[in-house]
Amino acid sequence: METLWNQKTSIKLVFNMKTSIGAIVAVLISLFVFVNADGSPIIIEKPRDQYVKNGGTVLFFCKATGHPPPEIIWRKIGDKSPKKIISTNRFTVIPGLGFSVLRIDVIRSERDEGRYECLTQNSGGEQTASAKLLVYPENQVPHGFPYITRNPVPTPQVEKGRNTTLICEVEGNPPPVVTWIRDSHPLNLSNSRYRVTMNDNVGRFDVFESDESDQGRYECVAENKIGTVVSPQFTLQVRVRRVPPYFVQQILPIHEVKAGTDLNITCKASGSPLPYVRWRRGPEELTPEDQAPLGGNILFLSNVHESANYTCLATSKLGTVEATTLVKVESLPYSPTNLRISDVTPTSVYLSWIYDGPIEDLRYFVIQYKAKDSNSNYEEISGVSTHFYTVTKLNPYTEYEFYVLAENHAGRGPPSVPAFMTTGETEPRTAPRNVQARPLSSTSMLVQWEEPDNPNGIVTGYKIYYTTNPHLPMTDWDSQYVDSTTLTTIPDLTPHTIYTIRVQAFTNIGPGPFSAPVQVKTQQGVPSQPLSLRAIDVTATSVSLEWTKPIHTGDNIISYELYWNDTSINEKGHRTLAVIESYKLDKLQPNTLYHIWLAAKSRRGEGAYTSPIAIKTDQYSK
Repeated sequence: METLWNQKTSIKLVFNMKTSIGAIVAVLISLFVFVNADGSPIIIEKPRDQYVKNGGTVLFFCKATGHPPPEIIWRKIGDKSPKKIISTNRFTVIPGLGFSVLRIDVIRSERDEGRYECLTQNSGGEQTASAKLLVYPENQVPHGFPYITRNPVPTPQVEKGRNTTLICEVEGNPPPVVTWIRDSHPLNLSNSRYRVTMNDNVGRFDVFESDESDQGRYECVAENKIGTVVSPQFTLQVRVRRVPPYFVQQILPIHEVKAGTDLNITCKASGSPLPYVRWRRGPEELTPEDQAPLGGNILFLSNVHESANYTCLATSKLGTVEATTLVKVESLPYSPTNLRISDVTPTSVYLSWIYDGPIEDLRYFVIQYKAKDSNSNYEEISGVSTHFYTVTKLNPYTEYEFYVLAENHAGRGPPSVPAFMTTGETEPRTAPRNVQARPLSSTSMLVQWEEPDNPNGIVTGYKIYYTTNPHLPMTDWDSQYVDSTTLTTIPDLTPHTIYTIRVQAFTNIGPGPFSAPVQVKTQQGVPSQPLSLRAIDVTATSVSLEWTKPIHTGDNIISYELYWNDTSINEKGHRTLAVIESYKLDKLQPNTLYHIWLAAKSRRGEGAYTSPIAIKTDQYSK
């Protein structure tokens, strides 16, 4: 930082090291150009002519430089020699360094009108400048003279650091310009906390983050080429609060943490002035006093293994407040022991266990379980407050593994030794899968299948139902029981006849659901039933179909026979298709329900039909 002193102007300049040489030279030129070689005064701001209304207020400003600094006096120029003006009830001379203000209140047209002179003088000489004061009688105020329609009304007291706004509304023609005066001096607009704006005859003065230096007696001045008017003075006071330190938020009396964890505790305090905040561990100071932050301090604890008291202190010149918290290191609970399983059903089990750890910190027990051979995550039952529990909604005939663990405020302890158990059996939940049938001769057929996905127990056998009339109740179908094998032969059938077959699985508890029906024709060499007939697209007049060729084709398939019936007119249709596995059935009626079925054909004849599928065509769209 560099300091330059201009003795002739009594001005001190402060530059930092980053200030450019060009900027320094420009400032020095602007200052020294107003200084005569002999140091005699130069008036750099002359008083201006003023046109005011009788009874109003006027302010003349005069600014000068010289070496030594000149004295500034005010005189009124009359018929006789100029008369020096001194402060009286209505006349006030406000001196300053190189600056002076002449203020006249409650102007009287007969006595105050005339010319006023600013005389600057020092040992080097003198210089004068004058301005005219014209006073309009109240009944002769010219049109367009400015008026203040709304005087500034400040908040009686502004708290230090808060913002405040002053408003001055004016009228006149041409529209007046509003300026602001504090303590009879022009406002220093270089202050970054001040903002003066003018919009639609409204002058606005904003003070941001008010300070004691903003206090004073303020006036707004409205001026146009017709004249000038000054508002009544008003006082702006900035109040500095005195509030002892206090905590913005209470610190918890206890912080419970697991051993080895990290913890941050925030302490926030306020007051006026803002207090310094520091931490202490027992009697040990953790924050050096010269490093204590204002208003808040965060205590950072890492890898905590020991319980201790920590105290936050907030201090200002108005006093100290403190708050203490206990950082308590918790230990994890013990592992439950002697986990037992009883009362096993197909869907539930009863668990019991023993806990030898301290009860006062225990929150509850947690049960974890899953199917033993499953790759899924453990199911969890939390919040168990007893030493026993019945686990429900299990799958029948499934081996499970169970664990029990305890939880306290520090977290979960280690799990118990696992217990294993298989739930009870029930009837099969699903039917046998992938049932297939093919003729062995004109009077026998071979049926085979796969075990159900969910047998819910040990499959003890299967029952194969078959009939030539699938509309009969299942109790009227012929049947054959086999043990746990998944293949059987059915003899003594009627030649050249289509049979429908369904298979049912059994456990020791009972039978499960029937498989979907499949059909086979007792004729050697004909194909078996096509698989998976389905519709993949439906319009108002067509259906796109797909299927899979039969597993047993007999002799080679030479065609597919497609059948359908129109339920609205009860009319049956038939088309012979090439050896393909998709077909678009067209020329259908809109908004009509159709039943569609399919058979494969070899040189020996047609095989068994698929079960009919129901398809409804779309309505015509406009």
